[in-house]
Amino acid sequence: FMDTTLTLWGVPGDTQHDKARSVQCINAAAGLEAETSLCAPEGTTSPPPFLILPTSCTSELQSVVEGDSWQQEGAFKELGTSLMAGLGGCSSLPFGGEIEVSPDEQSASTPSGLSVDVKVPQQDALNPAGLAPSALRGITVVLPEGIALNAAAADGLQACSEEQVGLDNGLEVACPNASKVATVTVHTPLLPNPLKGFAYLAQPQNFPGSPQENPFQSLVAIYVVARDPVSGVIIKLAGQITLSPTGQITTTFTNNPQLPFETAELSFFGGERAPLSTPALCRLPGGEGYVTHATFTPWAGTPAAPEITQASTEFDITSGANGTPCPGANLSFTPTLESGVTNVNAGSFSELTTTLSREDGQQSLSGVQLQFPPGVSGLLDGVKLCGEPQANEGTCPAESEIGETIVSVGLGGDPFTVTGGKVYITGPYDGAPFGLSIVNPAKAGPFVLLQGRPIVVRARIEVNPRTAALTATTDPLGSPHAIPTIVEGIPLQIKHVYVTINRPRFVFNPTNCDPLKLTGSIESTQGALAPQALPFQVTNCGDLSFKPQFQVQTGAKPSRITGASLHVTLDLPYSPGSGANVAKVKVSLPKQLPSPLKTLQKACTEKTFEENPAHCPEASRVGEARVSTPVLEGALTGPAYFVSYGGAKYPELVIVLTGEDGVTVQVHGETFISKAGITTATFATVPDVPFTTFEMTLPQREYPALTANGNLCQAQAAGKLLMPTELVGQNGSKLNQNTKIAVTGCPKKSSHAKHKRKHAKKAKRKR
Repeated sequence: FMDTTLTLWGVPGDTQHDKARSVQCINAAAGLEAETSLCAPEGTTSPPPFLILPTSCTSELQSVVEGDSWQQEGAFKELGTSLMAGLGGCSSLPFGGEIEVSPDEQSASTPSGLSVDVKVPQQDALNPAGLAPSALRGITVVLPEGIALNAAAADGLQACSEEQVGLDNGLEVACPNASKVATVTVHTPLLPNPLKGFAYLAQPQNFPGSPQENPFQSLVAIYVVARDPVSGVIIKLAGQITLSPTGQITTTFTNNPQLPFETAELSFFGGERAPLSTPALCRLPGGEGYVTHATFTPWAGTPAAPEITQASTEFDITSGANGTPCPGANLSFTPTLESGVTNVNAGSFSELTTTLSREDGQQSLSGVQLQFPPGVSGLLDGVKLCGEPQANEGTCPAESEIGETIVSVGLGGDPFTVTGGKVYITGPYDGAPFGLSIVNPAKAGPFVLLQGRPIVVRARIEVNPRTAALTATTDPLGSPHAIPTIVEGIPLQIKHVYVTINRPRFVFNPTNCDPLKLTGSIESTQGALAPQALPFQVTNCGDLSFKPQFQVQTGAKPSRITGASLHVTLDLPYSPGSGANVAKVKVSLPKQLPSPLKTLQKACTEKTFEENPAHCPEASRVGEARVSTPVLEGALTGPAYFVSYGGAKYPELVIVLTGEDGVTVQVHGETFISKAGITTATFATVPDVPFTTFEMTLPQREYPALTANGNLCQAQAAGKLLMPTELVGQNGSKLNQNTKIAVTGCPKKSSHAKHKRKHAKKAKRKR
């Protein structure tokens, strides 16, 4: 054939087409005899339209014709195209939109499904005499502040890739079932049946350059897929989701197809792992309800000046979490703490576990401080302290690892559990001698946050100078490495934090079996402080041995000006789990070694000492000490001062010991001088920390700690240089002895003197 013309009627039932409905009708129109019973449709006053023109006037309309030849059957080829000029009159098209949003749950801080119903009135869409409404080009829905993503939904959640959804084809999707987040129902006046399907989580664009992506290169996006099972019509839309820094959700669908629809209903799944959660308060702080705002953009008009329609809807929350009464303006904060050692034998190595918990509907965690009982510490022998910036970056070496973490996040009874966290010990941090770098993976289900970097929480570890007890304090809220509350717009809603310090032969127990306490506090994001106190006690202290070795020596040549010297050595073999540490030392110097008044009068004042011992006058510095301990790398060394405390009759002897890593420990000894001139020093609060050797030297100097009465060599020979000594272990064991003071530098006895003494003894026997 040469050509053919095909005309599709816009309104097939219109009477203007009666004369062209068949050959008989055409003959009748020409005045020929014909059967005309079929020339008019069965009566209707408003026949439905068959075709509707586009509602956009911004571009030409192109038609494409393809043909298939008998010679090459099945090989369709383009035969030609036809351009029709852009339409006019778009400004006359009606347009409007409505939205209804309501959560499935009316309780605050609860995982919840969410129903989103979008309505675009289409009552004139099938009116053959009127204008159809403009098709919806785009819609933006801003959910109220407080409706947020629920981190618990990540457990078992998967994502759908662009290839699996096939946005550009009419094929069935191959998205995994675990990527479904909502059901979808669309009603259109063009079809008698609704289109039904699902909304799928799109593959996140986790970070720039990530091999996983979606059309928006965003962290969160969804695909909406709905199909009419009767006609086979299928629609596929991609929606972009943006999250504000506070977690507010905005969803946008742009450039939707120019097809009219009456309603589109999205019902997001509910349950413990619902993808969304309700706000924490029943109403906003100002008393308002929760309002969802929607912006509808039509295809009519121009992109530069679209006829935008605004709509909103409001819902209320009627109770607190788990059905409790509505909270006030400030949420409650009653977190719980559990902590302890797994092996309660005194002095033994053990794992140390700590668990923090908070319930739904409470203020979020922001900081933790834990003050461990005296005697609970760690053995740094063989441990490599992590340095900076590795500690901040979460890249500490395995040699610095001391423990593991597990964190549960999200609302509901089935939160998402983040495993694989590590705890590393670091060098000096934030003014403390040690720190912690707590590193947790920022990955939940298909989401990889922070461009693949981990979440790093830092803490400082302080050492009490009197008791050597450890205090761990996390960075405060607002710091770069504080406990996070929201990451890339996803509220964490931390429910449980489990930390176990489990490095072998690291944490060791006290050797004191008295009831102790682990204390501390947990802070919220709103500044609430929850004090904590847990009982702590180890056992079997009676099985620990206590065998210290105490030695003292002085020099043979004291001086009226520089006084006398004294060197003290205390040895205590270290055997974890079998030996007690020293708790108390009391010594009484013989009257031959008194304390000079001129030195006591030069004692450092309490105020100066507390501000900085280095500012004490040189005359108050009377000696040096050194302690070797398996706890630290290197020895603790430092000066001994006479310090005057207000109310005390005599100055205290205070030893300030400092390690290479900045650890500082003070050992205080109360002094007493009897009327007989005998000086007694009592160190009643020795820290419950193992040491192998303690040495202290009180040298001869301008202002010495001791002076001498009489000839020390003769006193030694006469057996009068004795130091009554009381040593008490942390387990209560006592050792009392008269320690002989050795005098170095005494002259050797001559053979003539020996002969005279021998002759005198013989003469005495004869008498």
